[in-house]
Amino acid sequence: MKIQSISSLSCEQLCAHIQWSQGDEYSIVIEKFKINQISGDDFVKFEQADYEALKLPWKLQRKLKEIQKSGNVPNSSPTPGVSNTPITTTRVPNSSPTPGVSNTPITTTRETPETRRDINQLKNQINDLAGSIALLRVQINNKNPINNFSSLPPSSREKITNPSPQSRTIPIVDPTKRVDGTAVPRISNEIPSLINATSLQNLPRGRGRPVPLSSTCDGPNDNVVFSQVYDESKNSIAILPNIPHPYDTSSYGEYLVTIFDESGEREVVKSLVHVNPPESIVLPRKFVIKTPLGELIEGSFELFYHNKRVYQGPVTQGCADLPQNFLDGTYEIKIKPNLVSLSPLTFKMIVYNSERTASSDQYVNRNNKNPDEMDFVLVWGETPRDLDSHIWCIHPNGNIDHVYFLDKEIGDMSLDHDVIKGFGPETIRFKRLKGCKYVYAVHRYSFDGEIAQSDAKLTICNKGLTLFQRRIPNTKKIGATFWVVCIIDGTSGDITFKDDFEFHNNFKGNDIALKYR
Repeated sequence: MKIQSISSLSCEQLCAHIQWSQGDEYSIVIEKFKINQISGDDFVKFEQADYEALKLPWKLQRKLKEIQKSGNVPNSSPTPGVSNTPITTTRVPNSSPTPGVSNTPITTTRETPETRRDINQLKNQINDLAGSIALLRVQINNKNPINNFSSLPPSSREKITNPSPQSRTIPIVDPTKRVDGTAVPRISNEIPSLINATSLQNLPRGRGRPVPLSSTCDGPNDNVVFSQVYDESKNSIAILPNIPHPYDTSSYGEYLVTIFDESGEREVVKSLVHVNPPESIVLPRKFVIKTPLGELIEGSFELFYHNKRVYQGPVTQGCADLPQNFLDGTYEIKIKPNLVSLSPLTFKMIVYNSERTASSDQYVNRNNKNPDEMDFVLVWGETPRDLDSHIWCIHPNGNIDHVYFLDKEIGDMSLDHDVIKGFGPETIRFKRLKGCKYVYAVHRYSFDGEIAQSDAKLTICNKGLTLFQRRIPNTKKIGATFWVVCIIDGTSGDITFKDDFEFHNNFKGNDIALKYR
């Protein structure tokens, strides 16, 4: 006998089928089905409200709905009580010298009432223990709302509290009311997305300030969490995914985010969102490779996937073309300039959903072996056209040196050149002096765009290696003139990132150095 219909399965048979077809990841489903004694007939009638009542993770719901829709059990599924293996019998010759008499002794044991009682008691204890374990595992797997705003780095708190003018409002896609074909909005961790709060309930109104909210999420990666802030003055909730491992492609995909009030007790809204990787780490179809002075290089490059080289090619006049088809995953790229005065460059990028960007500019470092010498390489977008690198050195006696476009070299600090037509790069090189403190900032000289939307990126290098890359927070800071990036300890080399904005225009003076000394 072979069972063909899911609706004919008992609870035990349905759970066995799910275990066999989906594996241990679905143990929480099996436990909840057993606790609620859900049979195949119950399962095929499931609606979204039933999934929600069981609090099943969203990433598991999708596969269960596929099983539910199919309506059938494959013939190879080992459902209890149904044998799919043919039974064969083999006649064994009797080796007994006396016909009809076996040489193997046969023993029998009579089951007493006391034995049956003990066995039944043991079975009941095992069943009780299994139920307790199942309930405990269900409780562990049910996520509680969290409010992680206070644990965010200052730059992320700034981004979500004052969303960028480039932030866009996304639709609410409630899975319980979703119509087939409804597009799930795509978001990233570069800038917050906005949810219109007009019709939402349980929001903390009347506070006069942005209020962080709690949330839970279900999706492909349990390490990804979401932060959200309600701003009554803007009638919106800003939402931002926090991705601890951006080069792990399992971080991206469809998540069900449920937003609660700040206490985590009352639900505000739930919606599906699709988290995409930031374009800055997506493998392009072409690299444009330059020196810190913006000169195009000659050389070669290699791509590695799971530590195996999958492609190599030339770099000609700064251009490195890549094939169209790559598998999803993480790639390591190695760029080797021909000039010995330039260091090889190694970095990571990813392919997700076979999507690629058109082009990516990369900058190789100068081959500097001095452990105390550092390069600060600034690049940015088309506007503002004129951003300037500034560095101040505060000496132990209180004297302050200031290197920028009007004073390009003082002692061991120098600026290579002043770019006034957008993009950069501008490179400041300096040798750390013991007992000194350094402050690095970027000034908006031209007023043809906001500095917070300049897409500025700072790369910090030492001994030809990239130590840090820092992007300007894309936030609403209208009229800001300075991005104060970091403070450097001249003795230890420790770097403290600030990501602060200033609104004065005293680019010739030492106000910033005195404030952050």
